[in-house]
Order: sequence, then structure tokens, then C-alpha cells
Amino acid sequence: MDLRPAYPRLQDGIYLKQLERPCVYDTRTDELYELSPEAMVFLSHCDGAHTISNLQPEEHFLAYCLEEGILELLSRAEPTVVRVGINELPSLRYLMVEVTERCNLRCRHCYLGEAGEKDMDPDLLLRLLDDLDDIGGLRLMITGGEPVLYPHFQCLNRALAGRTFRPVLITNGTLIDRSLLSTLNFREIQFSLDGLEEGHDFLRGKGSFRRTLEAVRETLVSGKEVSVATVLHRKNMHELEKLGRFLRDMGVHSWTLEYPVAMGRMAANQGLMPKIEEAAPFFSLEWGSGPHAGESGYACGAHLAAVDVSGRLMKCGYYRQLSGGSVSGGLRSAWRALPKMRLEGVCASCTEREGCGGGCRFRAELMDGPGGRDLLMCARLGMLS
Repeated sequence: MDLRPAYPRLQDGIYLKQLERPCVYDTRTDELYELSPEAMVFLSHCDGAHTISNLQPEEHFLAYCLEEGILELLSRAEPTVVRVGINELPSLRYLMVEVTERCNLRCRHCYLGEAGEKDMDPDLLLRLLDDLDDIGGLRLMITGGEPVLYPHFQCLNRALAGRTFRPVLITNGTLIDRSLLSTLNFREIQFSLDGLEEGHDFLRGKGSFRRTLEAVRETLVSGKEVSVATVLHRKNMHELEKLGRFLRDMGVHSWTLEYPVAMGRMAANQGLMPKIEEAAPFFSLEWGSGPHAGESGYACGAHLAAVDVSGRLMKCGYYRQLSGGSVSGGLRSAWRALPKMRLEGVCASCTEREGCGGGCRFRAELMDGPGGRDLLMCARLGMLS
């Protein structure tokens, strides 16, 4: 096949990122591909304005990009702008944004505690989206509270179209219906489903399981990718194996398990928390995609940050006191100012440190003291003694 008159162009949803290494990111599938400097230069010129004969790519790499859906070949010039997100070191890849404190449920395990009525300023939120494009972020996770209750949700949704990152909606699902789904510009919806009907409703209220399950089904029918997060507790452990099989059979893309943290409402319901040794084996049931690899030498969340409703950049939803200040002065400067956690203490000399990354440092400090171990990760690795 003669490819010389063809014009290579990055497919819709494909973007170039300068992270610790040059990469190409597929917002449709969440795939991240590392590139050589030469490959980065070639792809940065794949703007639909240059021919194959002009660019002279390596033949096998070109074939790979076509096979993976990174490139398309056009029969005539159709120029577009190739955007390259230039990040920091360590790179900010995942940003969780709490757009509202409002919630329609009162879950027993919520680490945020009682719902409020504060909402993020919509102008600040729109600037934040532009900043995340600029810095080359990979995933934007919109949460709350219940984010669908954000008064400016439709404004946010419209602003997500055509972004260079993957928008993910994190929801309890009880307010998601077919009408709303038809308008959403989110690539993925993550539902909270904390067991089958008995276990889920015990945490979140009677009837919530059926409403959430119906939303999951409608979302799958709509063609959007669905992921599910489940919090382990004493009332759902006997349901987990069946729940996992049920979700897989439905076509859910990924299923992750979470161990509860004794803060917020869960601080008053600690009797629901299973023992570490009891909970650890259930994590082998998880399946599907998760965050991309961390960074050597750093503790958990090397590439993660969160923003609260006031616009304050935090280490994560748990480490709320560790802050880089307001994002009103720019996401990049707030990320630079945010304290980064190195892998220290007992975990720094552990033989499993590269694979484990020290686990969740907040949970480690809460359960084992400063510099201590994440006992859940140790139990999962068979190292708890």
C-alpha cells in the first residue's frame, strides 16, 4: 500500500503529554504510552498538514500507531492543532475536585462527615479545567458531596467537551437517569456500590441500592464506561464474591475495593470496620484498570492532588491539612507549593517498597503512627506479623 500521499493525524481523544517522560495519552481508554524523544517529535507533527513522505516515520512505529488507534490517515490535508501538555516533576496526573458539599444521602461511613451547602465558584472551576489542560493532566475526577447536585453542573458538563484529559464522574448514582446520561461529556462514571442490596442499603439507606443499580444499567446501555468502587464493611463481606461476579457479567469495566477510614461519620461507626486480617484477602477479587504507576522514591499520591470547594489544593481527600494554597493563583503554582511525600520510615527499607509504594500513608499514620506501616498492604502481601 502506497502511504506517501497520506496525511497522518492524531485521532480524536489522543493527546501528547510531557510527564517525567514523553507520552501519548488516550482519553477514550485511559491508556498511557511512553515515547522516545524521536517518536514524540514525529507525533507532534501529525497534525493533518504533513504527508508521510514529509515526516518519514519509522515503519514499524507508524504501523503500531495505526493499529492502536493513535493515528488516522487522511487522503487530503485537514490541519489541526497538536497540543502538548507540559507537566512538572513529579507530574500532576490525577486531580480530584470536590465541586459541592451537598449530598442527598447520609451514609454511615462517609469520611467527610455531615453534608454542607457550599459550592465551588464556577469561574474558578472553569479556570481549573484550562489549567489542567495546560499542565498535561490525565484524569479529572469530579466528586462532592454528590456532584450532580452542584448548581452549575450543566455548565461544568458543557465545559468538559474536547478536553485533553479524561473526565470521570464519581457519584452515588441515585440521581442519574437516562435524560442526564444523554447530555454527559464524561468519559467514565464511577458508581459507589457498597455490597448487594442488604449491605449497600445498610450504609446508604433503604432503596438506594435499586436506584444505583438502575443507573449503572442505564449507563452501560448508553455506551459510557462504568467503574464501581466498594467500601468493605462488616455487613457486606459475605456479599463481595457474588457482587464481583454480578458486576463483571453486567459489563462493568473495573471494580475496586476500599478499606474504610475512621474519620467523619465512620469515626462514630468503627464497629463496622472489619479487622485488617479479615479484609485483606478480599482485595484479590478486584479487577480492571487503576491508576498508572507511581514514582520511585515517593510515597502514595506522587501524581495526585485534590481541590476542595473553596479552591484549596490538598494532598488528597484525607490529607486535607497538607495544602499548596488556592488554585486561584494557578494550578501549576499550587502544585509546585504542595508538599510532596517521600517514602520514609520503616517502609523505606522494605523489600516490597517499589511494588507497594508504602500503601496509603494516611491509613498508615492513623493505624500505626508516624512513619509506620500501612497494615492493610502488609497483610495483603503476607508480611503482617
